[in-house]
Amino acid sequence: MAGACIAASVAILVSYSTFATYRTHGYVNGRVSEMVQQQVKQNLQNRADAEARFIKSELDMAFDAARTTANSFEQMAAPGAGGTAAGGRRAQFNAVLRNVLEHNPSFNGTYSAWEPNGLDGNDGPYQNAAAMGSDATGRFLPYWTRGAGGKIAIQPLVEYDSSARHPNGLVKGAWYINPHNTHRENLLGPLPYIVQGKQVYLATMSVPIMINGVFHGVAGADYNLDFLQTLASQVSKSLYDGKSTVAVINDSGLIVADSANPEAIGGAAAKANPAWASSAQVIAAGKSVVVDDPKSENLQVYAPIKIGRVDTSWAVLISVPRAMVMADAALLSDQLGQRSTVDTMLQVLISLGIAAIAIAMTWRMAATVTSPISRCAEFADGIAQEKLNQQLAIAQDDEVGTLAEALRKMQNDLRVNLEHREQDQARTQLVVDTVSRSLERLAEGDLTTQINEEFSAEYANVKRHFNAAVSSLREIISAVDDSSKTINIGAGEINQASSDLASRTETGAARLEQTALAMNSVTAIVRQTAENAAQARTAITSTDRQAAEGGAIVHNAVMAMGEIERSSEQISQIISLIDGIAFQTNLLALNAGVEAARAGDAGKGFAVVASEVRSLAMRSAEAAQDIKNLINVSSQQVSQGVTLVGETGTALEHIIEQISQLRETIDEIASSAEVQATNLAQINTAVGEMERMTQQNAAMVEESTAAARSLGDQARTLESAVGRFNLGNGSHGSFGMGKRYAA
Repeated sequence: MAGACIAASVAILVSYSTFATYRTHGYVNGRVSEMVQQQVKQNLQNRADAEARFIKSELDMAFDAARTTANSFEQMAAPGAGGTAAGGRRAQFNAVLRNVLEHNPSFNGTYSAWEPNGLDGNDGPYQNAAAMGSDATGRFLPYWTRGAGGKIAIQPLVEYDSSARHPNGLVKGAWYINPHNTHRENLLGPLPYIVQGKQVYLATMSVPIMINGVFHGVAGADYNLDFLQTLASQVSKSLYDGKSTVAVINDSGLIVADSANPEAIGGAAAKANPAWASSAQVIAAGKSVVVDDPKSENLQVYAPIKIGRVDTSWAVLISVPRAMVMADAALLSDQLGQRSTVDTMLQVLISLGIAAIAIAMTWRMAATVTSPISRCAEFADGIAQEKLNQQLAIAQDDEVGTLAEALRKMQNDLRVNLEHREQDQARTQLVVDTVSRSLERLAEGDLTTQINEEFSAEYANVKRHFNAAVSSLREIISAVDDSSKTINIGAGEINQASSDLASRTETGAARLEQTALAMNSVTAIVRQTAENAAQARTAITSTDRQAAEGGAIVHNAVMAMGEIERSSEQISQIISLIDGIAFQTNLLALNAGVEAARAGDAGKGFAVVASEVRSLAMRSAEAAQDIKNLINVSSQQVSQGVTLVGETGTALEHIIEQISQLRETIDEIASSAEVQATNLAQINTAVGEMERMTQQNAAMVEESTAAARSLGDQARTLESAVGRFNLGNGSHGSFGMGKRYAA
């Protein structure tokens, strides 16, 4: 009986042990399969998100370049002093588009399309001017493209107003029609297009050009989508020995890239692969999604690509065979199952004699298997919660030990990546803060500011270009300051010379009045002609000498006015140089914005700084234009003064001739009293003319004095404007510039 009880006990224990072993195996197998599957899904999702971010950064760079170009065109075509003259806009805008294309090798083309007469109101003369980017309508439609050999060429845009559709359903002219109707940015692709005789698939990014709230056209950039196909193939090869499929699909469900079937590019995803029939709905949601349909042989992972400021998004799709995903889990499950079977057989064979030991071994094995797996699961959950300082003390030479080592390596890699990201952010923040402070001092008029902080190698050009630009601006403002002082001194000398000339003219007028009185006396006492003629001869001789001196003074005044006019022309040349530098600074800011866009999220702050630099350059151009206008007005007034003084000299020559005639007449009076009596009336008339011309000379001298005084005031105004800047010579202008930024 006891033996039967022992046998029954052993049988019960063995049965329970066998049941417990299989139950434990099932639990462990399920947990491991679930953990591995979740980890694989997370890894695939992370990989898809990473590739989506990379694609976004590449295409955003084109969007940023198009947006910066559109903003620049809005400023340059805006009415007022800050815009570019209408006659030079086409050439200047073409230069900007070509410059953007040359500095962005990844771009396939840059373009701009304007409404009829929307650029300069003068489309007529440019009909069929393909070299300027115009078609038969004369509209400004330049399309700058880069061929396979790197050759850059221009051609007019076509199908910009076409509502017809490509074979894949995309509207041919949507890149222009949509911004025209919505006033929003537009993304179109994959778009089949013929560029320099070769068909390529492009993504085109277009940005509306709005001037005073009115649509005038678009500016855009084309990006060749071949890089997406290359990227999809590379990612596919790196996943599961190339057994995965990587695709990029747009918001309409069209294939942009497909590692497994490149010929499907441009077609519908649902047609290329029935398993992708719901891709358009998934992409429209704009979220990262893992589609795990038990009826499907593949596991599908979607990561959204939000590009620019458009309302739609594209997506990266990674499709992996379910059998490949679960291969490691199945292998581990088989290994655990084999071990469980062997252990169960050993337990059955030896449990008849050592039931207690068998029971203990059963429980021990269960604890050995489940406890490390549970600890690994807790460790993986901690990693998912970004707890990257955990410890996993499992060191076993089996599958569980391999799993633990993989989890520890994953945690260490994530921690290192996080540290590198924080270091990159710190370096970028240093550059942004330093440039912001320097620009704030520059906005306050301090032209001695320089960036002395050490930047990392990738930002060294920012420091060098900023310091060079400030140095050039300081030299130019110094030259303008010196020229304004020289003009001020010259204006003072002219004012003094004009005052002296006015005094001498008044003296000449008084003497002419005395001469008139003397001639009246001669009329009254004709019989005393000889004596009066002698006195008149003396007076006329003196008047002749003074008139000659007046002529010499007027000649000197003409020479001085000419020097002032030449100085004004030199100042105009200097102002033109400042205007040119402002334009170059504007282009430099544009290129800096494009380079910042290429840097992605790390360059957004610097893109704002580049925009502010471009705004400052445009305000400098406006100030230079105002100064140039003042100099032009001053030059016109100086030219008028030169003309008036020249007329004064001519009038004095006439006076000298009249005086000579009068002297001859007096000689004749001395020799013949009768002839003197006959000519007295003529002499009185001549003297009246001389007095009138002398009064006119006095008025002209007053006008010359006023013009010289006005030139001096304008020179002082220019000197005061330049005095606003600190040029590093130990002095500051009397007017300070208000701060544009908070300290």
